[in-house]
Amino acid sequence: MTLRRQLSLMASALILLLLTGNLFVTVTNSSYYFQQQLNSRAYDAATSLALSMSNAVADGDTVKLERMIDVLFDRGFFSEITLELIDGSQLQREAQQATQKRPAPDFFIDLVDLTIIAAQTDVTQGWKRLGNLTVKSHTDFAYRDLWNIVRGEINWYLWMAFLSLLSLQVILRWMFKPLERVEQQALDISERNLYELDNLPKARELKRVVLAMNQMVRKLKSIFAEQSAITEKLREESYLDDVTGLLNRRGFDQRLQHVLEDEDGHSGVFFLLQVKAFSTFNQQQGREAGDELLIRIGEVLRQWNSEHPDAIMGRRTGADFALYIPAIDRLQSEEQVNYCFNLLSSTALNPRSSIAFHIGAIFLQRTLISETEPVPVSLSLGDVLSKADAALRQAQHQPQSRFEFYMNIKAEYERTASEWKTELKKVLASEAIELHFQPILNATGKSVVHYEVLSRIHDLQDRNGMISAARFWPMIERHQLAPQFDLLVIKRLLQSLQASEQLNAVVLKDVRFCINLSAASVLSEQFHNDLVELFTEYPQWTQFLAIEVAEFSIVNIEPSLVRLAGNLKSKGVQLGVDQVGTGSLAFAYLQRLPLSYLRIAGSFNRGLHLSLDHKFFIQSMVQIAHNLDLQVFGEGVENENDIAALKQTGVDGMGGYYFSRPIDNLADALRWTVK
Repeated sequence: MTLRRQLSLMASALILLLLTGNLFVTVTNSSYYFQQQLNSRAYDAATSLALSMSNAVADGDTVKLERMIDVLFDRGFFSEITLELIDGSQLQREAQQATQKRPAPDFFIDLVDLTIIAAQTDVTQGWKRLGNLTVKSHTDFAYRDLWNIVRGEINWYLWMAFLSLLSLQVILRWMFKPLERVEQQALDISERNLYELDNLPKARELKRVVLAMNQMVRKLKSIFAEQSAITEKLREESYLDDVTGLLNRRGFDQRLQHVLEDEDGHSGVFFLLQVKAFSTFNQQQGREAGDELLIRIGEVLRQWNSEHPDAIMGRRTGADFALYIPAIDRLQSEEQVNYCFNLLSSTALNPRSSIAFHIGAIFLQRTLISETEPVPVSLSLGDVLSKADAALRQAQHQPQSRFEFYMNIKAEYERTASEWKTELKKVLASEAIELHFQPILNATGKSVVHYEVLSRIHDLQDRNGMISAARFWPMIERHQLAPQFDLLVIKRLLQSLQASEQLNAVVLKDVRFCINLSAASVLSEQFHNDLVELFTEYPQWTQFLAIEVAEFSIVNIEPSLVRLAGNLKSKGVQLGVDQVGTGSLAFAYLQRLPLSYLRIAGSFNRGLHLSLDHKFFIQSMVQIAHNLDLQVFGEGVENENDIAALKQTGVDGMGGYYFSRPIDNLADALRWTVK
């Protein structure tokens, strides 16, 4: 029961108590007064009538006596008038009811007892007694007046109670506004939205509550800021270059190694960029000028990185830079390298600066054929660096700025951009995609909590071949088809869940299917509207969905993501962040977004048992997340030693090819058990 209702009931009870007490006192006093008045009236009437009757009684004039009695009795104030003569004869008038209607309800008459005493007096003439006169007052008028008094009191108190309770509600609403704000503040704190209340209430007690809540918010902000600062500083010192702000050698190699070893395949271009004679430039212009040049190059590359958030860019040493950009084929990779070359030539390393630079590139592709067949063996990180370096040396044969490609074997099938567009539109029109499901286990490794949903399309040039998203997604983004494709993936998943309804929600209990959204989809208002319509069409299955976005994309989409999160939350869909640790955004976004879980990037989990700083970073993220009531999962786990190390960090679950390859059938995925 609410405090407002309790106070209202207490006020009502108090008013009722006052009414009862007042009625008791009023009825008691009034009934005593009426009783005294009625008895007094009867005595006065009997005395007066007896004096008037003495001559008529002496004369034996019965008619005159009857008239005298009738005159007094007909006024209605008396219930009985009896004249008893000494010879035994009598004249009597009686009336059971003085009014046409009942003067008061029966229960009231039974409750209020008026004790009426009949007044008796002798009729005399001189010293001679002629008879006895009895007069008794009627109580109807007294009961009527008493009932009117009680009814008036009740009506008055009811109106006063109504006005009092109405006033009380207005006052309580005004007084409880600060409490409502405190309640909302507490709910927002549970949703990781920390803020202080500015308008302090006038009441001292409520003011203390608000001040205490504000103090708690400041403390929570301070704790979160300290934890975030430590974790961000660790990430910067361990993985970022302190001059350019790009990844350092270690951070870049770690990210690229994860891409190369990804069982889902990869497709992109890797290239090394080197500024010619940078050491000489440092000696001639000074170290400060050299750092300024590196900073300018870093700014250009970071700007380009914002257009390709899934790209990897870093500074290896001196003026040597390494980049990996997703590309669907060699043709697109050449376009990317050429764009980078022209971008640097027109900005930080333009010909007027007299600073030459060279680029050596290699196209990398590891294509998934089918889930039952392993993907081809990838080049090792050392091989990739060696081949890119060979291309770089070839480019350096020319004194002016230049780029060269390592002449590796081309892919068997090379599609043009228009062919890709045509093929992808056919896929969207026919909804010809396949969904595969990779289990994510809980911390104990005994039950499934998530299924990561992966999309595949059939290779039209190879009837038995499959193309993973790692290969075709760059072309999806190039032709601005990401919102349509993401919507299709969600639609197919909902259709699959509905088609497998015989498995029922018992199987799906506490399980979420996680779908990764692109930044373009989050930014699309049309996608938001279409997604709401889709959720409305399948309302019973939305509670089993979770939508993820990559951490590196949040910096460009956060306002739109907040709006999307509102739609997701109303439908019971969770929101998570994927690839945690790969973005440059401060961890304060964890407070601003209504998240349910985080997924640590696989590059941090590989070789975790050998990397103490990776382990410390994950432990710090887990501590921050758990303080915000978020779950943390590790992905890309493929080594038993890494599993043991990951469990020690306190994560809530993990997944990877060590546990299971993606399963190409929903029913099989739901029946999958830990071996």
